[in-house]
Amino acid sequence: MGQRIPKDDAKRMCENWTGSKQPGNSKSPGKAIRSAGFEDTYETWFSVDELEKYLKYVKDKIKDNPGIRIYFGNYGKNIGPANNSCTVFLAPTRGASEERVDAIENVNDYDTDPYNSGTGRIPPAPYDPNA
Repeated sequence: MGQRIPKDDAKRMCENWTGSKQPGNSKSPGKAIRSAGFEDTYETWFSVDELEKYLKYVKDKIKDNPGIRIYFGNYGKNIGPANNSCTVFLAPTRGASEERVDAIENVNDYDTDPYNSGTGRIPPAPYDPNA
């Protein structure tokens, strides 16, 4: 189950993704994405209001312990607003027991629409609580 994390942990996770603190030839998801010719935003913004509306939609449609799984994606060509840009989308899940909420027990609910309308910055802004 999710939990709040220290800001410095979040900063290190962002650095691990982008490869910003790694030597030039080291591997990171962000470096691999950029070397393949895709724009790596590595951050997406959603307003609290729109997330609350989407969560209400999911709760209204799914009664069996609804949840959200976050997928990484790429618009490619002709899917979304930005060709070859990375994104995330929220996929509704159902079915986990309240006693054991983990990724194994809950399944995607394909009868409920996923969500993607966040905005990302190009270039992205790294997560740095000390900036």
